[in-house]
Order: sequence, then C-alpha cells, then structure tokens
Amino acid sequence: RATPTGRRTARTHLAPTMTDLSKPLMTEAYGAKAQGAKLELMAIELPPLTSSQVQVAISDCGLCHTDCHMVNNDWGIGDYPMVPGHEGVGKVVACGANVRGLEVGDTVGVGWIRDSCGLCEPCGCGRENMCDNGYKGTYLGDSAANGLWGKSPNNLFGCFSKVMRIEAKFAFLLPANLPPHVAAPLMCAGGTVFEPIVDLVRPGVVVGVGALGGLGTLALKLSKLYGGKVVAFSGSESKRAAAMAAGADVFVCTKDPKQMADAPKVDVFLDTVPVNRPLSDVLPLLKFNGSYVRMGIPPASSQGLEADWIPIIFTGKKIGGSIVTGSQRMKLMLKLASEHLDFITDISESTQAVVRPFSEVNEAMESLMSQSSSAYRTVLQW
Repeated sequence: RATPTGRRTARTHLAPTMTDLSKPLMTEAYGAKAQGAKLELMAIELPPLTSSQVQVAISDCGLCHTDCHMVNNDWGIGDYPMVPGHEGVGKVVACGANVRGLEVGDTVGVGWIRDSCGLCEPCGCGRENMCDNGYKGTYLGDSAANGLWGKSPNNLFGCFSKVMRIEAKFAFLLPANLPPHVAAPLMCAGGTVFEPIVDLVRPGVVVGVGALGGLGTLALKLSKLYGGKVVAFSGSESKRAAAMAAGADVFVCTKDPKQMADAPKVDVFLDTVPVNRPLSDVLPLLKFNGSYVRMGIPPASSQGLEADWIPIIFTGKKIGGSIVTGSQRMKLMLKLASEHLDFITDISESTQAVVRPFSEVNEAMESLMSQSSSAYRTVLQW
C-alpha cells in the first residue's frame, strides 16, 4: 500500500504486549533531583499507557532555554525530580486501543503540550495552547497548576527520557524529509514564533526579530516564508553575517546608536530575548498600529512590564505574547518546513544546529546559558 508521509513499510520496533502497556514502565532519563542540580542518568517510572496514548522511543531532543530555567526554578513552578525536554523526536513503539492516525514505526515529534481538556472552543479548533481549562505541560507538576501554566497537575516527565507515554494527538507525525536535528527545534521554538507569524505576517509586512538564537532564527525563516521583510536585531555585530545568510533583509546591532537611529520601522516586533527589557527600548521601533509580541520569558524576579500609556494609545500600538502552538498550526508549520526544507536549513555553517550525546547534557546547558555556542540550537541524542 502507499505509505503516508513520515511512515515506513518496514517496522523496526516490536510493539510491547498489551499486558506490558497496562503496567507502569521503568525507563532511563536525564533529570535533576533538586533545584539547580546537575542532570544525571536516573531510573524513572511512567504510568500505564492509556487507550488514547502512544509510547514513543525518543531518539533526539532539542535543548531549549526553558529547560535551563525550569531546572533552576527561575519561574518558581518546578517540581523535582524533574526530567526536562519538550522538543522530542522518536518512533512510536506502541499504540493504545483507541489511537487513530498513528501506527507503530511512525516518526513523531513531541512538544510542550502533553494534553488539554479537548472540550472548549480553542481545543475544538486545534488551538490547544489557548485551552480555556489549561493544557497540561509536558513536564509540569503541582507547582505549575495555577491556570496559566496548566490547571491539571501531573508531574510527569519530559523528552530527556528514553521513552515517552503521551496523548496521541500531541505526538505529531513528522514529514519523512525532516531530519531529527531540524524537526526537534520546530516542536517548541518553531511553534512559539509561528503563532504570531500566522496572525500578523503577510507579504510586505516588515518584521523585526529580536535576538538570533533558537527562536529568533526560526522566526526569521518562517516570517520570510510568509512573505515578510525581516529586520534582524542583535546586540552582537558578529551575528550580522549569519543573519544575512539566513535571509534577513536588514541587520541592526542594538548596541550601535547610529544603526538604531537608522533602523527601519517595523509592523511587527517578535521579541525572543529571555530577559526583561523596558518597552521604551522597542516600542519606538514600531510603526503606528504595530504589534510587539514577547516570546522570551524572563525570570520570575524580573517579570514587571512598564510603559507609558499615551504613546501606545495615540499610535494604536499593541502588546501581546506567544507560547507554543496547538495541533492545527503545528501540522501547518511542519508541512511548510517540509516543503521549504532547503530554505529552512540554509544558514551559515557556524550557526547550524549542533548534535551532542545526552551524556553531554550538562555541558550543553552551560554553553547555552553562557551563550558560548554560536549554534542556533543544540539537539541531544541517545
């Protein structure tokens, strides 16, 4: 028979027996036993597989700033032991009895959302990231069950595990031509920036991208695919060549007063910096009726938002945020990336995603937090 995108006719994994699936599963994962602790290989127990879930053998997982923030409890919502990871790629090795649309052997991606209520209007439209009742974060526990991060406590484990058991609707079938090091960053970084791009970017729209890390690089790429003209803003002049090679139309070093004064006004500013900054620094960059969208989440100790109202009211400027994406737009983004893979991967050699073994996870996290790596993403591999 013809095989759907992302599937193979030859099955290389044997499915566990139904008896195995009805029991908790012991597996290995890299996790932190306490706040700020180094990650170590540990044994963890996953609950029994439900009829609507799939079991995934994880092969790769992208490393996100969020993982570092969560391990350090920078947002005050961490529970331990914690197994981070929410940009997972792997093979389906078992399906619950009611799963449709996935089969053993399929390659799937797992992101920041583990489950949602499935009953509210946003869930019905595939916008589960806006679930009225609060989605379940992939590795959020009781401390995060406050309504914003998710209302259903679970304290399950993330994709730094060798095995995931997750709702099938949040295990996304990957196009066959997307390699793991490309697909993994799309599962969180890509989805987070894609939300405002779908809403705000059209051909001819001028898009400012703040910072050129994992989120920023994909914001640049996906904005271009939607017809935007991209102005890349970075505090480092050394990123100019990489930004232009990735497809930016204009590069602005934010530490150069002349470049900032000459910077073109933008319709949309996508701010991916994971630290706070005064809105007075960025609102002047917006055209009248422009939109500022914050995606980088500052630490809990620096969450304040300050701005003067008159410049906002009299110019019609809008302030918003974005956190990951739901199933409908995730599938759209994966299809778009698959169809434009050459452009998505056309970045300078120095900023290509770096693949490292999971045994180097602590070194990779230190490199990310110190900004000592030029790679736009690190992907960990079992």
